Amino acid sequence: MAADPNGLRRYELKYTVTESQARAIREYIQPLFSLDRHASAERRGYTVNNLYLDTPGLRFYYDTKFKQERRVKPRVRYYGSQPDDFVVLEAKHRHNTVTWKQRRRLPIHEWPGVLDVARSEPTVPARTEVPETFAAVAHLYGATPVLLVRYFREPYVSDIDAYGRVTFDRALRFRPTRGSFDLGVRDEDMTYYGDPSPLQGGDSPVVLEIKTHTSVPLWVPELVRRFSLIQRGYSKYCYAVDRCLESGHDALSLSL
Repeated sequence: MAADPNGLRRYELKYTVTESQARAIREYIQPLFSLDRHASAERRGYTVNNLYLDTPGLRFYYDTKFKQERRVKPRVRYYGSQPDDFVVLEAKHRHNTVTWKQRRRLPIHEWPGVLDVARSEPTVPARTEVPETFAAVAHLYGATPVLLVRYFREPYVSDIDAYGRVTFDRALRFRPTRGSFDLGVRDEDMTYYGDPSPLQGGDSPVVLEIKTHTSVPLWVPELVRRFSLIQRGYSKYCYAVDRCLESGHDALSLSL
């Protein structure tokens, strides 16, 4: 599946748009963008799953929610309705407006044993530093699974830039994991962020993400201006945790 280059520093802009706006933006970028080669031509995308890990006190959630200058989120990613032959271990870093990822592709049979190996390693990064890799973050902070988030992504890559991506994420849903490392989750057991009707062409919110090198190309401000886009911080993980906490959901209790 398509992935950002490991360690690439980039700008990441997020917006929520209606389905009709998403279709108009897709049409607008066609001369400069192509559908990601890993996306199904028929469905125009693929299903993404992120298993988020956090500390007993939800440190990564609160760092993101309160926009700490330097922060990190460890997660395990796989594609499709169920994990196949591999997962991707990610530590997603952010420093002010710049983001980057450290990624490692892991055979599925090695999950979650890789965390036991990490915890047995004698060297641990200094506590004044933010460790770079997924295993180091999970080891240092004692992170365990909190939520699995699933969505359908329609991805496009720039034909004129060394790196440029525009993605539309729809049908966002989540499920608390109760500390379980099991990656197999059925769709019917998940809670939708909102009305799942975008897959049927409804006019429900879509998460638009624009990712570029730190030297922002001219098409970005032009796209923002043309569609009157208003940037907002939209963390899929934070939104789902908010939903659980606001409803008094006890499913996070085993992680707190």
